[in-house]
Amino acid sequence: MLINLERARRLLRESGLDGAILATTTNVCYASGFASEYLLGRFEDWSAAVILPAHGDAEPVLVIQEFDLPTLAERPSWIKTIEMFGNPWSSVGVYMGETLERNLSNDLRRKLAAKRAELRPTQKTSFMDAVIAAVTRAGLKSAKLGCDDARLAQRLAAQGLGGNAPIADILQLMRRIRIVKTPGEIALMTKGAEVNAKALEAVVANAKPGIAEDDLIRVYRRVLVDHDAAFLGERGMMFGAGDASAMSLPASHERRLTPGDAVVLDCLGTLGGYHMDLARTGVVGEPTDAHKLRYKAVVTALEAVEDAIKPGINTEDLRKLTRDTIEGFGLRRDLVSVTTHGIGLEVFEFPEEDSLVKGYALEENMIVNTEVFYRDPDLGSFHLEDSVEVEAKGCRMLRPIDRDLVVIA
Repeated sequence: MLINLERARRLLRESGLDGAILATTTNVCYASGFASEYLLGRFEDWSAAVILPAHGDAEPVLVIQEFDLPTLAERPSWIKTIEMFGNPWSSVGVYMGETLERNLSNDLRRKLAAKRAELRPTQKTSFMDAVIAAVTRAGLKSAKLGCDDARLAQRLAAQGLGGNAPIADILQLMRRIRIVKTPGEIALMTKGAEVNAKALEAVVANAKPGIAEDDLIRVYRRVLVDHDAAFLGERGMMFGAGDASAMSLPASHERRLTPGDAVVLDCLGTLGGYHMDLARTGVVGEPTDAHKLRYKAVVTALEAVEDAIKPGINTEDLRKLTRDTIEGFGLRRDLVSVTTHGIGLEVFEFPEEDSLVKGYALEENMIVNTEVFYRDPDLGSFHLEDSVEVEAKGCRMLRPIDRDLVVIA
């Protein structure tokens, strides 16, 4: 179970809610541990849901479609109460029934047959019917509810759920819940940081003057795939040399590493659904004193931030510390981007909608990335970031990796 159940229930209650209806892929996986290929592939808007009561005396309910019943049988959720939906005469149901009637020779088929016999008598035709049944089963039909999908909330309210109160939008509240990690999440993200570091090290080993940008990106992608990880977006590596070091441009075969270029190596991917984010900076050829100064400023600023991290400190204070530190090197504070962002099932997890502007207080067991990015109009960009766990008296880097300026020669 990856969900921080005590925290989730407490924050729901503090928000005046009796329960949550979770239907986005991110929150269904987080709350239930159920993650079918159909759900992860986002084949439909709504293919699963979790009904999560805010009080511990009520059982949560997982809503799945009949198509995903084999996945549930093979990898059960911690949630034991299930509502299933699907067209009763669909080919999936017919095939599954005949297959199980003919042969129960292995453990999966026996578990599947038992689960199907349990759920099929109350199977609902549609997702909406199953969600309403699940909410009713959890004793929440007239309770104060929140939902992480505003369109679904509107449709459910029209069916009478939530009593006289509107169903609250809790998409942001779920980010606040998820930003503090459980031991299982921390272990998985530490493993992801290890894979990401290996991929970066492979990129550095293969980098050389004249190599095409997209050829180097492929090195990064291959290492991730070999370790059952996935790159993020179309590129995976927010990599750029020269002008592209400050701008997230499409990957290019024409752009090649040129002596004098600053090169940003920003590595983004996922492992087990959880994001990993790591950045280093290189220079093609021998770095000049100007390159070294800017990089030294960025390293010093990031180290100052990590020394200051502890529960209770506000990220806006870390932003000011970063800019003050870089300004102390005689550089411009208005060219510094500083983003301290939670990371997990989303690459940016902020506890409040305006956290990027106003900052937020760090809590123990958060995993955050502090990005320090100095964009120089003449020399290119200098960027560093690592994932760290906020501990009781400081922070721990998930995977220490060399911070020297990368020299590509």
